[in-house]
Amino acid sequence: MNTISKSAIVLSSLLALTSQNIYAAEENAGIIHFTGEIIEPSCEIEGDSGTDSTVPLGTYTTSLFKAPGDESDLVPFTIRLADCPVGSDGLPQVQLTFTGSTALTGSTSLLEVSAIKTAGAAAATGVGVAVTPKSENTRYLTFDGAEGQVYVNLPSVVGNDVQAEFNARYKSFSTTVTAGSADADMTVNIVYR
Repeated sequence: MNTISKSAIVLSSLLALTSQNIYAAEENAGIIHFTGEIIEPSCEIEGDSGTDSTVPLGTYTTSLFKAPGDESDLVPFTIRLADCPVGSDGLPQVQLTFTGSTALTGSTSLLEVSAIKTAGAAAATGVGVAVTPKSENTRYLTFDGAEGQVYVNLPSVVGNDVQAEFNARYKSFSTTVTAGSADADMTVNIVYR
């Protein structure tokens, strides 16, 4: 048998094997389906007045705050979210982030007090407002917009509201606390990821 004939036989054998392998691969083919949904952010904070709420912290004497770290009574409050999407594998929860209109200099976990309610009045000094999740009263929220602090599970049924519970209080950061108005504002944002 000449060399050309041998080459032709080998080539035709290889072509036959190759076509069998291709055919076998096509026969065992599968389809991957990608599913999901893109949604508009829809959760809304439901407050006492629209999206705003007021939490009265109470009235205390300066003598309560004898040293840095002294705190007033815990005042519970709830952040309610309405009109949220139903939770899914891709989006089981949302997270809340917090910023303060005036975060205390040198501290991300205390809101500086001022005279919001009584404009022009003198503000107390030496204290700030601290907030913690209800079940973790030693884990202070930071007011720098940091993520990963509070997660809220989305509802399993359309139309159900969800909520997160917190405690607020005054906390001293100085050995000297002076009297005055002690108001503070905290802004809550909802993050979808």
